[in-house]
Amino acid sequence: MNLSDMLSYADITQLTRIASVYGCECNGNSKHELIQSILATVHRRDVIKAKLAKMELEELRFVNYLLFETRKSYSLEDLLARVQQCRFPVQNEGQKTNTTVVEEKKKKVKPKKSTKQQDIELTPREIITKFKQQGWLFNGYGGNDRYLFHVPQDLKERFKVTLAEVLSVAIEPGTEPSFYREEGGQILLDFKVMLNYIATYKPSVALDGTMHRRFVIQLNELFAIQEELPSKGAWKFGYGKGFGEYPDRMAFMYDYCFAKGWLCIDGDTVAITNVGEIAKDNMSNQEMQAIISHWLKLYKGAIPNINSLYYWICSLSKDWTTLKSFETVLVPYIKPYYFDSAGAILHKRIVKMLLHFGLIAIGESEQEVVIKRSLFGHKMVESLQMSNNKH
Repeated sequence: MNLSDMLSYADITQLTRIASVYGCECNGNSKHELIQSILATVHRRDVIKAKLAKMELEELRFVNYLLFETRKSYSLEDLLARVQQCRFPVQNEGQKTNTTVVEEKKKKVKPKKSTKQQDIELTPREIITKFKQQGWLFNGYGGNDRYLFHVPQDLKERFKVTLAEVLSVAIEPGTEPSFYREEGGQILLDFKVMLNYIATYKPSVALDGTMHRRFVIQLNELFAIQEELPSKGAWKFGYGKGFGEYPDRMAFMYDYCFAKGWLCIDGDTVAITNVGEIAKDNMSNQEMQAIISHWLKLYKGAIPNINSLYYWICSLSKDWTTLKSFETVLVPYIKPYYFDSAGAILHKRIVKMLLHFGLIAIGESEQEVVIKRSLFGHKMVESLQMSNNKH
């Protein structure tokens, strides 16, 4: 539902509270006037931008979560848990990440707060109440639905557009590099190489179902895109089957093949299935959308806001832009995952995989790394936007 629909269900007490937050001047006894005044104010871009500028970083992270979540409703427990997950310190990785991306709080030096002021911090429940009072969260209005929270769909889209404008200010343009790397559909070719290799050699596997290292080395040498093998003793959890034993791209491909039923474990070997035999001879560009969807789902456990990171990088890199500026903008939104720092997640789990999927190109210009979305990346981020709108 849109904001107008949700306001029509709200009682006059809630409407009065929302109108007060936005300073609406209208007849407080008229529900119709309250609704019209709220709609006229809340949908203004300058109002949304002003609200974003006043938010604390954890609140911005929470907004970012709500914008890209496809669920239609949330329980109070869901929201409380998410607000709590949005509370983590910004890592110092040699970047200006201790300021928010919303105009960097206008780079003002704030006076030191008193000890009493420093102790005042909104609880997760208070943050949810604040969002309700601003008309960004509404309870349902019947049955069990009244215990669930909803976000107005049209407000989500306006927030997304406004936040994109704010973020783009911090994204620095780069000059076009003389040479750049763009992998296009290479991953589809290497899926075929992997399936043919396993069909031919039936590699033996360890107890955890991963191929022994000599097979990994051979397969890596056959790939169009070769990677550095992980060191022995690398950590092995969080990013799917084979992670830690295989290079990152190969590990993802191996996980995808099992998820699709193309491969299976047969005794002490890995074997291709009948479905895999058909797939290896019919690998088409249409498979890429399913590959990217699997990546988003697989990595979401370790990177809960991966959808938003994917969206912001592809939507804000229309032209050549510096990767350094994306670090400044996005690292504050990334929660470290065990041995992966926020910066490592951005570079290794997001940017590198976007390159492998053919969504972006990477080059070096004037001694700085620059990225630019591909035509395919533009199409895919548009399809993600359309998919979110349907929900």
